[in-house]
Amino acid sequence: PATDAGSGQARAAEGGWLPYDEAALAQFAAEGRPVFVDFTAAWCVTCQVNKRVALRADNVKQRFVSDNIVLMRADWTNRDERITQALAQFGRNGVPLYVLYDRKGEASVLPELLTEGIVLAALDKMKEASK
Repeated sequence: PATDAGSGQARAAEGGWLPYDEAALAQFAAEGRPVFVDFTAAWCVTCQVNKRVALRADNVKQRFVSDNIVLMRADWTNRDERITQALAQFGRNGVPLYVLYDRKGEASVLPELLTEGIVLAALDKMKEASK
């Protein structure tokens, strides 16, 4: 629903993570809003390290906000079928998976092991491509 997307935009702008939702993803693409999707699980050690090392880094959080990136978390802790299908669209059968959708809704897959530099470089590349 549109009201969910609106409140989601406010939360995203504050650095909050929205739950993964394909309809919302399509809506953000239609609005020209970039989206970063974190496919993760509580039991995934690599996912937790990436969160700590890269996704929670101040530089990265600041860029997400300044670049107006919608943050979406696809929590696969309980092997949610919708998320399993989304992973399969990228040829994956597990987590972690990090996908940055540009303003046109085109997806770029980031490496499984993240650093601040990798995330910032992906954001830079997306910004350059949209000029």
